[in-house]
Amino acid sequence: MVTIDLKYKNILLCTDYSKDAEASFVHAFDQANKYKATLHIFNVIPAINPCSVQIFDPPLSKKESIIKSEDLDEQNRLQALGALKKIYYKRCRDVIDHKLVVKVGSPDVEIIKYSEENDVDMIIMGTAGRREAKRLTYIRTAANVSKFATCQVITMGSPR
Repeated sequence: MVTIDLKYKNILLCTDYSKDAEASFVHAFDQANKYKATLHIFNVIPAINPCSVQIFDPPLSKKESIIKSEDLDEQNRLQALGALKKIYYKRCRDVIDHKLVVKVGSPDVEIIKYSEENDVDMIIMGTAGRREAKRLTYIRTAANVSKFATCQVITMGSPR
């Protein structure tokens, strides 16, 4: 009989604040506590399209539109990080080692990139997003992460 000694040092929880993400948090928190691992609580927000900045601020040049969209992305990222802290900081503080991270971009790409850059051993995420309109996007995100991640991926639905 072969025994496998599992050692998790970094667990990545991907959240969009949905019911599925909450169920995933409970599991990720339990695993991080069990293995004394760092729990990376991760959210991805969409980038602002520079073209839309140009539409709303017509006098801007292409370069100025790109700079303004990057500034807006950073403002939105900091706001999202504040929301992440509000929801998860107290729940993790003094219990498990954790990091709160918000990235701007495509969720599947950012999740995979972050997991590789931070030696993540396990990704835990919900199977569906918060709104019905986003449901297919989130399912596609979960499928892409499962397919391309270089570590274990656990997808979870909220209990009915």
